[in-house]
Amino acid sequence: MSEIKISIIGLSYKRKELLPPFIDSIYNSSLNNEEIEIIIVDNNSNDGTVEMLREKYPSVKIIARKKNIGSGAFNDGLEIVKGEYLFFSDSDMIFEKKCLEHFYNKAKQVGKKIILGPTLYEYDNRDKLMASYSILSRSFYSEFVKPKNNSLRFKEVFMEGFPFMHKDTAKDLGYIFDKDYFLYSEDFDLCLRMRLQGYKLFNLPTAIMYNRPPSETTEKYLKQKGLIYWMERNYIFTFFKICSFKTILLYSPYVLLIRILAILKDILTFKPELAWTRIKAYSWILFNFKLVYRKRKETQRKRIKNDEHIFSIANEKYFLKAKLGIQK
Repeated sequence: MSEIKISIIGLSYKRKELLPPFIDSIYNSSLNNEEIEIIIVDNNSNDGTVEMLREKYPSVKIIARKKNIGSGAFNDGLEIVKGEYLFFSDSDMIFEKKCLEHFYNKAKQVGKKIILGPTLYEYDNRDKLMASYSILSRSFYSEFVKPKNNSLRFKEVFMEGFPFMHKDTAKDLGYIFDKDYFLYSEDFDLCLRMRLQGYKLFNLPTAIMYNRPPSETTEKYLKQKGLIYWMERNYIFTFFKICSFKTILLYSPYVLLIRILAILKDILTFKPELAWTRIKAYSWILFNFKLVYRKRKETQRKRIKNDEHIFSIANEKYFLKAKLGIQK
């Protein structure tokens, strides 16, 4: 039997119809199927997902959770992986035929300190490039970057939502996505913890994946409030987890200013519910100070790089131009 090169951990929550294309694209990979392990962590879908997987894909390993804990469920897969390398993905993705082969070959070449991320194209228009990666702002926001196709190259980036890493790297990180985040901005936290522990993240243009558009329901106003709450809460959560006390003091006025401007914009555009949602998100940090402080201590114990290294690829010019229309 072939040695397992890659363990793919997919997360599912009420995506029964999306899993077959996701799994089939893995089995259609240029790598031998015996070299790939698929683990699906189901977040208590209760829609027949687990039963469908057991019947249609008997070789897929299933972790059926009894409670939905969001993106933190990815960590469950770490307990049973056998692959030399690990890849974490949502189940609404499709792999290009040679994606995994490119990941594996490049990872062997660059070593364990480099984590790789894919280049995303639209699912329904596979020649159209999506936002390929994100930049970091010192205001503790991120902004998507969409380079032109002819400018794609192997380059260091701040954030990718779907990391490809050696199993020893995952072990060193301790966990992939923080279970206390539930959803949104968990990748922001992960990528900062990577840098804090001395790892670098690179976008790999030849590792192509196709991403489905978000469902219409996520674009609705009520859903927008939920998205804003979790993103704002978790951005600030990460700010206090990652930064040194000196950086917290130095950057806090800027972090606060940008958020005040966001609240004012909501009010001026007649969206007071969104302004209140932001305030509730920030208040959560105050009311859960003990948890935030405990997580900070755990994170800082693993620090091997200073904040200068962490923010060395921050891009304030791009962020201000994209968010506020400010040329700098």
